[in-house]
Amino acid sequence: MSKRTLVFPFLIAVVVCLQAADPQTVNSAIIDLCKSTVIANAGVVLVCPLGDGDALTTPVGGGNSQITLTVRDATNTGIPGIPAVDMWLVGCNDGLLLCGNSQGSNADAATDVSGTTRFSNEPVSGGCDVGIYAVVQGYIIQDPGTCFPKCLQIAARSPDYKSAGAPGPAPCAGDVRCPDSRVSNADFSWFVTHYPTAGNPGAGYFTCADYAAPLGAPIGLADFSKFTVHFAGAGHKCPI
Repeated sequence: MSKRTLVFPFLIAVVVCLQAADPQTVNSAIIDLCKSTVIANAGVVLVCPLGDGDALTTPVGGGNSQITLTVRDATNTGIPGIPAVDMWLVGCNDGLLLCGNSQGSNADAATDVSGTTRFSNEPVSGGCDVGIYAVVQGYIIQDPGTCFPKCLQIAARSPDYKSAGAPGPAPCAGDVRCPDSRVSNADFSWFVTHYPTAGNPGAGYFTCADYAAPLGAPIGLADFSKFTVHFAGAGHKCPI
């Protein structure tokens, strides 16, 4: 499997959701994606391939965006003992490049007696996404009201937005996203196009380069300072 963790296609997830809800297939060990729940406060976190970004418990600007996941079966009973490695986070728009496949964004612990666990740490990742899905054993948790994938409004933004080329993906221009699991000169060259300077006073604002409070235009010194923490030296990269 590549570093971009695969999730079963949406249509398959919906089919499984409907099957799990069928009284003919009730089984306490079968996850019902539509009766399971995932909740979190909205927020913005800086994520890094090295795993030293913002914890979900301390998003940019304050508050707490810790994610609470409760996995239930078709009888609405919580399923205990699901291993932490079987639960992970991905970008709602497939915009996050996780380190070590799903291992960079696993749950804090196995599900407890009520089927509940939490995600407190940042996804160990590059890229940028407007929201986060919770995935259990390869399937995206659904919104109980609609039985469609539940996208948590937690924006994840990484200084690793561009690729420096081989052995990573091919470089890409402009604001096209092509992370390569390392914060490099390619990322710095991209970031400064959005950081206003005397030589570039009209730098255009871009949310994926906005890492620090106060959030919003323009990209400022606080954002630059956060970027340089992860760019300094050889540049932060996946430990795996």
